[in-house]
Amino acid sequence: MGGKKSEIDTEEVKKVINALKKNRAKFEEGKGTSAELGQKGNITTQDLGVYPAGLALGASTVAAYNQISGQYQEFINSYDEMIDALQRMVANHDEKEQTNVFAAKRVTSGGRSSSTRRTTEEWGGS
Repeated sequence: MGGKKSEIDTEEVKKVINALKKNRAKFEEGKGTSAELGQKGNITTQDLGVYPAGLALGASTVAAYNQISGQYQEFINSYDEMIDALQRMVANHDEKEQTNVFAAKRVTSGGRSSSTRRTTEEWGGS
């Protein structure tokens, strides 16, 4: 971030996450759910009859169903990924805050870390 301080109000982000989750749950209830789309949205030539107009309409509806259901599923996946990303952001921020608080307490209490470059394995210590 180029040395700039990054702050977020995790309580506000948590409120947004909860609102998004409630809204997301609505996609799975009532009309227009992915299950309903799968059951009622795919009208095939079998449903329309085996005659020229039915075959043409069936092919058209199958193509439309495939397009719509694919885009709908991509939307749902993106929505879920956005919620997950916000949750990770809050968790990472909270973890960083805890680390900072612990480090500040250690400094203010006069505590010293026993790890140094000389005693840390990755720096050649034991």
